[in-house]
Amino acid sequence: MKSHIYIFCFLVVISVIKISAQECNDTVHTGEGTFYDGVAGGTFGNCSLPVAAGDYMHCALNNIDYDGSNACGACIEVTGVKGSVILNVVDRCPECASGDVDMTMEAFDMIADVIDGRVPITWKFVPCETMANSETIKINFKEGSSEFWTAIQFRDINHAISKMEYQLPDNTWMNTNRELFNFFIETSGIPSPMNLRVTSILGEELIFENIVLDLNEDFDTGLQFSTPEGCNQELSIPEFDVTEAIVLYPNPTSSIIHLTENANKWKLVNSSGKILDQGSSKEIDLSSYSNGIYYLLLEDKKTMKLVKQ
Repeated sequence: MKSHIYIFCFLVVISVIKISAQECNDTVHTGEGTFYDGVAGGTFGNCSLPVAAGDYMHCALNNIDYDGSNACGACIEVTGVKGSVILNVVDRCPECASGDVDMTMEAFDMIADVIDGRVPITWKFVPCETMANSETIKINFKEGSSEFWTAIQFRDINHAISKMEYQLPDNTWMNTNRELFNFFIETSGIPSPMNLRVTSILGEELIFENIVLDLNEDFDTGLQFSTPEGCNQELSIPEFDVTEAIVLYPNPTSSIIHLTENANKWKLVNSSGKILDQGSSKEIDLSSYSNGIYYLLLEDKKTMKLVKQ
């Protein structure tokens, strides 16, 4: 997708950071997890982002959460019955329901048994700090870009980008439309060099100045989105290794889950910590709840995870 139409030899870049009030993006989503072949080895995903050969830590989001490509490049932490995995959003799953995540088989195997095929999951957006090449944001100009038609993509971002603007001669900022394939496009073109301003989903603004259009290679901005202290922490509901004295069965279940007589009083909560039911019965009916992960809070402050499927 590279071209050599316009190559500029001289480049002076001064980058400035402006931080607006930031808000955490740690909403816990529930849905079903599935797997597909993935898009490693090219820019084959709907986000048009490069995925290295052999990199299976990526996924496709459902149409709702893909949000017109606003989720592209962000990272999510997916949790299933076997554990959690952090994945980069690089693709879209048009047939998936809201909350669903379609991941590679290698990633799926880290959160559930592959033989199950479709499993209840929870997930939330997290910083991409643990992913490779996430140190600084890169700017990519799509093939065919010029001062008369300009398409821009941001790569290796720490948080999802909600908006891109470019500066006009009168120093005001012009918002740019983002396409489903994850390029910000100005159909009338952006003169080079240009000043760009991007806003993260958390509200932080980064300004990149004197960016020269270059179709030969991505430009390294030297900057990255930050994460406010206290954001994207672990779920407030702790997990622990189940002792032999307490047993839940069957787990997962589609309806009734049984407790041993040693469980005593309990509270049933969802992944957001909302209390759904409480009591001391040795049977809990989950048939009226949506598929997903729930937690049982015991009176001795221990917590157990249960799965409705």
